[in-house]
Amino acid sequence: MGKDTSCFVAMGYGEKKILGTNVDINLDKVYFDLIKPVLIKQNLKSIYLDENFRGDEVPTTESINKNFLKSLYLADFVVADISTLNQNAIYELGLRHAMKPKSTLILCDTKTFNSYSFFDISMQPQFRYDYEKIFTQPEYLSKLKYELFKIIGTCISSDNNYIDSPVFDLDMYEVTPKKITPLKKTKVFEQSLRSLIDEGTTYYENKDFVKAEKYFEKILKVSDDINIFSKYIVSRYKKEISVPNLIKTLKYLESKIDLNVITNENILGNAAAINKHLFALTNDSKYYENSLHYYRLGSNYESGNLYCARNYCAMLLKKYLVSNSEEEIKEYFYTAKHNAKIFITRSRFNKEYTNVDDNWYNSNVEDLCLISNGATESILDIKYSTKRQIDTINEGRTELEKDYYSILKYVYNSLNL
Repeated sequence: MGKDTSCFVAMGYGEKKILGTNVDINLDKVYFDLIKPVLIKQNLKSIYLDENFRGDEVPTTESINKNFLKSLYLADFVVADISTLNQNAIYELGLRHAMKPKSTLILCDTKTFNSYSFFDISMQPQFRYDYEKIFTQPEYLSKLKYELFKIIGTCISSDNNYIDSPVFDLDMYEVTPKKITPLKKTKVFEQSLRSLIDEGTTYYENKDFVKAEKYFEKILKVSDDINIFSKYIVSRYKKEISVPNLIKTLKYLESKIDLNVITNENILGNAAAINKHLFALTNDSKYYENSLHYYRLGSNYESGNLYCARNYCAMLLKKYLVSNSEEEIKEYFYTAKHNAKIFITRSRFNKEYTNVDDNWYNSNVEDLCLISNGATESILDIKYSTKRQIDTINEGRTELEKDYYSILKYVYNSLNL
């Protein structure tokens, strides 16, 4: 390969769970902190514009599927990260192996590799990394980049007799390419998926939910990413907190996702939050029960930030709003305290295996401390980063304190204190 060796990266984007676990991997961090800097240092070229190696960075008028297919074939070198066992990345890896005999490098987190057997590709070039250490050990990341640089250098400098595709290794067929028009490296006016995500997220964090909804809706036309869908749902219901809009959004969510089988804590949290708002507006107990149900389910699948766990306990404290039974109210109060202690303990283990936003995590821990033992002093460092974060945390704390002390009065009265 020459000095203009082109490269394409096949992997997901955003935060994704490792299959069968509650461990999140921030694929953007893996790409922008590990993979992309090494590709640039190796002087590899994008087949598109500038240094846009990954599919979400590419501005194009074509469908994302056609774009990926051309990229996999035209690129001299392909990096495929399969750490989350993302079905698209696995499919793209298979396509690449069927298209080209060499210059495909597989990346995988050690936990994924140790948990799942990759017999069919076990002998192909692979580079493994420990995702946790990328976040916690800067020296490990530096060493990793150095090792990846060397491996990529070896791959692209190997001669044509070296085959890393298991398909071509069997010598079953040859690929005779038709004449394909090279991709033009000219400036285009279309936005890449990455720029749409970044702009939509900026509006989202600034609480401009009308604009955020439009951006996320546009993204969903070319990508079925579950976390983007979650942000779309939040934007859609928060743009107007009214009974008609909340019900309409909830029905839309239920038409797209089977809430009885989904294991994504963000989606379950969305369903719970919509029902919570409906309960606040209508005082209909069915919405209270639905919200409690979805928050409880979401708490079973959380990867570390404690959103569903915190809100499940907070909803338990609202029992005084729907029940006149002192015994029932006491039962929910003590259930909230008991679960809050469990969630705090469990979160310490979860946080070791995944990266979470410390502001959300710390605020939820403090709220759970209030629920579990009445602690009101702020003991954790919370540095707000966005308007949405500031308002959500402060408004949530105010509401929680109101419910905590209100239900506490019922408990004290039942004990004649």
